Amino acid sequence: MPDQIKELDFEQLLQYSAASDSDEFVANVMHSVQRERRTRQLILFIFGLVGAAFGVLGAFMLSDSITRLFTSLPITGTMQAALLISAAVAFYIWFMNDDLSLTG
Repeated sequence: MPDQIKELDFEQLLQYSAASDSDEFVANVMHSVQRERRTRQLILFIFGLVGAAFGVLGAFMLSDSITRLFTSLPITGTMQAALLISAAVAFYIWFMNDDLSLTG
């Protein structure tokens, strides 16, 4: 007999009942989802700004070193190296017929 009572209790718990306040529940869930989305966007924006600031600071600190590096190289050799590298990449992409889209 106790097993039947337990089974009836479980059936009542698992039974679907249409709640009258389902619209309020959905509205509360959507509100909390929107709040979490705004929080996520704020966090991403703040960390993006911090990362951009560090990037600008690093570029500013390295600008003198990079300028000295490129001014000490011969101009013709630098242009030829850039042309050779871009030609090699273009040939590789054409030969291998790679799809460079970001969708996975």
